[in-house]
Amino acid sequence: MLITILAGVFILSIVIVVHEFGHFIVAKKLGIFVKVFSIGFGRKLIKKRFGETIYAISALPFGGYVKFAGETESSEVKEAPRGGDADEIADADIDPHRYFINKHPLVRSAVVFAGPFSNYVLAVLIYVAMYVGQGLRVPSQTTAIGDIDAGSPADSVGLMTKDTILEVGGKHVTNWDEIIDAVWEHREDVIPLEILRGQDTLTVDFKCRIEDNRVNIGFYPYISSLIGQVKRDGPAYRAGMRSGAVVEAINGAPIESFSDIERIVHASPNVPLVVRWSQEGVQHEDSITPVRKRVLKEGSKTEFKIVGQVGVGPSYRNERVPLPRAVVMGFESSTRMIAEILSFLKLLVTGRTGIDAVGGPILITQMAGDMARWGFNYLIYFLAFFSINLCIFNLLPILPFDGGHLTLFFYEGATRRRLNRRLRDVLTQAGFVLLIALMIFVVVIDLTRCAGSSPALF
Repeated sequence: MLITILAGVFILSIVIVVHEFGHFIVAKKLGIFVKVFSIGFGRKLIKKRFGETIYAISALPFGGYVKFAGETESSEVKEAPRGGDADEIADADIDPHRYFINKHPLVRSAVVFAGPFSNYVLAVLIYVAMYVGQGLRVPSQTTAIGDIDAGSPADSVGLMTKDTILEVGGKHVTNWDEIIDAVWEHREDVIPLEILRGQDTLTVDFKCRIEDNRVNIGFYPYISSLIGQVKRDGPAYRAGMRSGAVVEAINGAPIESFSDIERIVHASPNVPLVVRWSQEGVQHEDSITPVRKRVLKEGSKTEFKIVGQVGVGPSYRNERVPLPRAVVMGFESSTRMIAEILSFLKLLVTGRTGIDAVGGPILITQMAGDMARWGFNYLIYFLAFFSINLCIFNLLPILPFDGGHLTLFFYEGATRRRLNRRLRDVLTQAGFVLLIALMIFVVVIDLTRCAGSSPALF
């Protein structure tokens, strides 16, 4: 529980502070008077004025906020705050030319847009840093087939587990990436595959299947039963399994690849399994019960299935990525994530996915804790994912989101007049009501999951 809470606070605080810092730094650069920059909300525990701005650390560590001079038309007549921060300079003592409300719509738009954009930049930087520092995780160098989907193109032409692919379309291949690249290059054609099966060399005519602009080949690389990651506090971890273990048998059946582990465990939620493994030359055997998890079906964004999980992952090697390539990959990963989130939103709006795919702060905290148990690097990747989510949702054209304010500024710039103040207040109040209703809705969904209606999520 403590890990989950700390991970949730970490994720929420970082993305919101970065978001607010984006507003802050652009406002400073554009001459707007910034009165307060606070990490956290509520009572200020530590505060210090540097120049014209009060920098503070507040009691509730869930994000932060920035306060500008003249944020609204009504703030022009405010005096020093009563019952508030005595060190805060009153709007009446500040040059009105530095009020946020008195700046050109383009200036205000830049300040508002800087928040979501900072979340995007954070995600890009995380990806770049992880690619450079940790490297790109890839399976071991192999062209051997480890598993085949029933009814897939590979199954239909008779490819078999343990076949080793030597050539694709007459081109010699030495690793799995080269196989995928060669298949993609000839995706519209029938491709001759030269394979080694036992002692025999065979040629198989193969044609992939294009589904939703993706190539379906139906076969996967051989991955050994060497365990790379073990989830802290998961069933395997509690049984004593650690990274570097080699799974040898489950319920007496020999294990030859990680696909064997995955197939047996996924089919056995809440069913005890007798697992034998070796660790540093010592053999172990214990009963491990996979927990139920609700996961998306392969290649689907809307359909779920229940599987068993024991909290282990395969062993990968890390391929170092040069900085220039890492920068390109960082932008590509962030842009691809934006496309995935927008695609999900489209499915949600059109009713093609259910409300059970939506989550609120409880689910976010649960997911953060889950990632932290897999390892700090997983938590950092989740930070990038959540930062992109915050970027997109803040750009929705609804008050009080940043996108709602950008919409008003666009109207003001196009018509050269401000929206009627009363109408703006009504829209803001309606937006707050909608936001509160949405928050209550997603929290109820989260609590329902915790109560057991969707036990696979936890």
